[in-house]
Amino acid sequence: MRIAAFALLSLAVLPAADLDRDFSGVWNLNPPRSSIRGLPFPPDRVLRIEMSGDTLRCQGETTWTYNTAGQSSANAAAGTSLSSLLKWEGSALLINTLASGSRQYTLMDRWTLSRDRNTFTIRRQYLIGGGESESTLVYEREGVRSATPPPASPPSLRKARQDPRPATIREFVVPKGTKIPLVTVHSLTSKQAKPGDRVYLETTFPILAEGRVVIPPRSQVAATLTDAKRAGRAKGRAEIYLRFDSITLPNGTTRDLRSRLSSAEDQAVERGEGKIQGGTNKAGDARTVGGATAAGAGIGRLGGNTGVGAAAGAAAGLAGVLLRRGPEIILAKGAGMEMVLDRDLKFDAGELP
Repeated sequence: MRIAAFALLSLAVLPAADLDRDFSGVWNLNPPRSSIRGLPFPPDRVLRIEMSGDTLRCQGETTWTYNTAGQSSANAAAGTSLSSLLKWEGSALLINTLASGSRQYTLMDRWTLSRDRNTFTIRRQYLIGGGESESTLVYEREGVRSATPPPASPPSLRKARQDPRPATIREFVVPKGTKIPLVTVHSLTSKQAKPGDRVYLETTFPILAEGRVVIPPRSQVAATLTDAKRAGRAKGRAEIYLRFDSITLPNGTTRDLRSRLSSAEDQAVERGEGKIQGGTNKAGDARTVGGATAAGAGIGRLGGNTGVGAAAGAAAGLAGVLLRRGPEIILAKGAGMEMVLDRDLKFDAGELP
């Protein structure tokens, strides 16, 4: 009774124009009327709110203090720092909170009161990584009889309300033959590569289907190095064979792949085999042999036998070529690649970010 009397007294001393902006009171959560999805912490069952001047104090399991005049408000909970900014939109109070520390996420709240000021509603958007969820928390003023919850909608109607896209689009397809640009997450070289090594890449460009982004940038692609050969001595180019295995969207949705390599930086690629092939050093080898021949001829001239010196120089140059390997394949971190889908990738609407 004392709490209810306090709430009524605080309403009485406020100007009529401010009543719709006063959330003071004790509020009890009405779960049947609420819709709660994927929040970083469960909603408080009871909220005690006090408003005085530009200060709003909200007490549940934790106490939060806010400034309603547009100044940043700092709070903390469970090792997480919270920075909030409040703004009035008519009689609705908007609270945007950025969380950093052990967890990083964003909360966007919209507080409103019913006309009789006995129902307090929080519409809350929760954003983390590439994912997003929206909840509606309905609170009843303590001491006021709870309103009867509205009849439940059929499951098909509830699903349609949650999904603003046309009901006809339930599946999004990225067709076979689509090219997907990638970058490597780590460096890769034929000198150290071994069959069975895992290779990780990220997408760099949004892939759309039916006008919607289906594969966002920074989706993770996993590949396996199925074979690798170092560059040979005298002959034999370096080779790396890649097989793309799976793609994971930022919200965790994963699909197995059947995809082949289309391009890789400035390296030669055999698309049918998924093979990256290193270059040759024929020009450098020719310069090596030619330089050694010329040097041998000069030495032979000093000894009175140019032909013998040239032959010896050429033999030395050729030996150097035979002992040296050709150029290795080197793909630095962030190197660009492109894969081509060998089959359709299908996603249900509810699986997409």
